[in-house]
Amino acid sequence: MSEQTVPRRRIPRGVRIAGSILIGVIAYLFGFFTSSMALTANAWAFSDGELNDTGLVAVLLLFLVWGLVFLRHRWPWVPFVAGALLTAGWGDALMLLIAVFHLIIRAPRRQAIIASAVSTGLMAFSTVRMCLAPPEHNPFSIFFLPDPAQVTGLEATIPPEDSHLAIRIITIAAGVIGLCTALGVGALLRRTRRMRAVESIAERQAQRNESLTAEIARQSERELLARELHDTLSHRLSVISLHTGALEVGAQTDPEVASTASALREEARASLEDLRHLVGGVRNGDLADPRPGHENSSPPSRATMAAIPELISSVASTGTVIRPLIVIQDVDSCPPALDRAAYRIVQEALTNAMKHAPNLPVTVDIAVSAARGIRISVSNPLPSAPGPVDVPPRPRYAPGPARGAGAGAPDHGPGPAGHRPGPQDAQLGSTGSGSGLVGIRERTEMFGGEASIGVFGNEFRVQVCFRSLSPRT
Repeated sequence: MSEQTVPRRRIPRGVRIAGSILIGVIAYLFGFFTSSMALTANAWAFSDGELNDTGLVAVLLLFLVWGLVFLRHRWPWVPFVAGALLTAGWGDALMLLIAVFHLIIRAPRRQAIIASAVSTGLMAFSTVRMCLAPPEHNPFSIFFLPDPAQVTGLEATIPPEDSHLAIRIITIAAGVIGLCTALGVGALLRRTRRMRAVESIAERQAQRNESLTAEIARQSERELLARELHDTLSHRLSVISLHTGALEVGAQTDPEVASTASALREEARASLEDLRHLVGGVRNGDLADPRPGHENSSPPSRATMAAIPELISSVASTGTVIRPLIVIQDVDSCPPALDRAAYRIVQEALTNAMKHAPNLPVTVDIAVSAARGIRISVSNPLPSAPGPVDVPPRPRYAPGPARGAGAGAPDHGPGPAGHRPGPQDAQLGSTGSGSGLVGIRERTEMFGGEASIGVFGNEFRVQVCFRSLSPRT
């Protein structure tokens, strides 16, 4: 098993937006302050030591220009161009450094290299220009004024001559530190983002490999199960079909035996057909998914509500008395999975009645429509007094006892007094595990229906209702 990676905690989107806006506001205020201070390096902004109209307009424009800092995430080239103009115009490179930092992080590699080269050239030009300018026009000269109170005065102050070298050194150091910070930290974050992307891809690939491994294991299990189903059931059903065919041919003089053998052979053939569909679906993993919304493959053609009359005829051919009332409409609008589930519910209810209540009549009431949904009711009486039930006799060679009317099932309660179950009763009753009725409940709940199974008065009844042909998820 692969090592489980601890998922990274993702910062909520609202928090990230609020943090980005806060950083943008701080950068706006600090950038406007530094650009205003850098304006002192331009002689055209002053007249006789005072800020002239041109300088005032430049300060007002800074309010608008620094608003571009909020575009640094989505369109970093916009503040980059504005920062380049500021750097070349009067030596303020802060916006340029902010923009190149985001370009290195987010832009393609070619664009990041171009932005880094251009910003390095502009920084070098601006630094040389400020070093060659008179010291009183250098913004860093504010740290060397003899009297700090003179900064607010209208006359330009001149720093002492022994501080000129220090001013130039600070100017060069500030440019180098700012450029190296923007380029270095940006490259580091770009590498970090790239490593996270690689880790994310590797994690998805690992999950995909695990999924493929699990799918291969499931496929192996499906193939093993399909082989076992085919080798075990197919052989037995084929033998039954051959024997019933021989019985049908050899019993031409007895029409009753021939009819029963023909019915058995037809059931064996249908079972083989269903088994082939089942084995193929298990092997390929494309059986119709019983959950709503997963109906890509088709179930066996016989397992549909349209085949319920055929199912009832098949059961009646065994001698079981069926009292059907079937109204089926709008089957085409029913999802295939629900269509098959309804068929299987009726099939299991009839099987339960034949197994646990032989010789008793079975009432089947089915109503299907798009307006009212699906309503299924399968019931058989529970004898409450000794004596035979007044029903037509079963054929001599039909499954179940030849005579008698007792119900020999634990599901239905005790049989009538004096009734001794025959060997067929014991064999059929002993084959039940109770999973059939449980399966009916599970199928019903899976499609959002309602199931009521149990004794109602003198009847054992299986009632299932789906209020709509579109199953609820």
